[in-house]
Amino acid sequence: MNLKRVLMADSALLGITFVWGTTFIIVQNILDKLTPLTFNAWRFFFAALFLVLWQLIIKKKKSRSSIRRYSWKLIASGGLLGSFLFAGYVCQTIGLLYTSASNAAFITGLSVVLVPVFSALLLRKPPQSAAVAGVIFAAIGLFFLTTKGQFSLNKGDLIVLVSAVTFALHIIFTAKITEHFNSMSLTIVQLTAVAILAFVFGLIFDGGKVIDTHTLFQTDVILVILFMALFATAFAFLLQTALQKETPATHVGIIYIMEPVFAAWTSVVFQNARLGVGELTGSLLILIGMLFAEWPGKRQKVESQ
Repeated sequence: MNLKRVLMADSALLGITFVWGTTFIIVQNILDKLTPLTFNAWRFFFAALFLVLWQLIIKKKKSRSSIRRYSWKLIASGGLLGSFLFAGYVCQTIGLLYTSASNAAFITGLSVVLVPVFSALLLRKPPQSAAVAGVIFAAIGLFFLTTKGQFSLNKGDLIVLVSAVTFALHIIFTAKITEHFNSMSLTIVQLTAVAILAFVFGLIFDGGKVIDTHTLFQTDVILVILFMALFATAFAFLLQTALQKETPATHVGIIYIMEPVFAAWTSVVFQNARLGVGELTGSLLILIGMLFAEWPGKRQKVESQ
C-alpha cells in the first residue's frame, strides 16, 4: 500500500469516527423516544434510500450500468456485511440491559484487538510490529477511558463480546470484499440489509413501535434520524467501504477506537462533564496507539519512494 494513500484514507476514517463520537449525545437523547431497533431501522433505511437516489438521479448517465452491478454475488456479500453490522448493534444493545455502559464501551472497543488476529487468520496479512504496539496501547487506553481502571465481569459482558467479534469481522470482511465490487452498490446493499433486519426484529420485539409515525415524524426525532442517516451512516459507511481498499484493516480498528475519546470530550464541551485522571490517561494512550499504527514500516517506506 502507498504511504500517502494510507495516510489520506486514515485521515478520512478518523473524520468518520469524529462524527460518530460527537453525535453520541444526540442519539442518546433520541433513544428516550425511540427503541434502538426502531431508530436503527429508520436510520439505515433513509441512509440506503439516499444512496440509491444519489446513484440513480445525480449519476443519471451511469444509472443503467449501476443497476447491472447488482449481481447475486454482490447482494450476498453486502448482505453478509449488513448481517455482521446488525448483529453488532443488537448484541451491544441487549448486553446493555445486563451490564454497565462503561463495560459495554470497553468490550466493544476490544474489536481493535480482534482485528489484527482475524486479519492474520482470514486475510493472511499479519500486522506490522508498530501496529501491534498501537493495538496494545489503544486497548489499555480504552480500559482506562471507559472503566476508570475498574472492571467486573457479568453475563451482559459476554453478550457485548459477541458484538466486538462481529464488528471486527465487519472490518475484516469489508477489507476483503470491497476489492471486488463497486463501493456505492456494496454500501447500498449493506445498509439495506441492516434496515430490513432491524425492521423484522423490531416488529417481533417492539411491535407497532417500529412503525409509529406519530413519534417518528416529530420534528426533533425526524431531524436527528435524517442527520444520522446522511452523515453518520450513508457517507460514513460509503467512505469506509471505499477507503478500506487503501489502508490495512488493523489501522481501521485502531482509528475507530477513537469514538469513545471524541464522545468523552464532546461531553466535556457540551455537558460540562469533567474527565478524571483515568479518562485523560486513556485518551493519551489511545492517541499514542494511533501514532504507532501510523508509523511507517519498512514495507510502507519502500512503497512510498
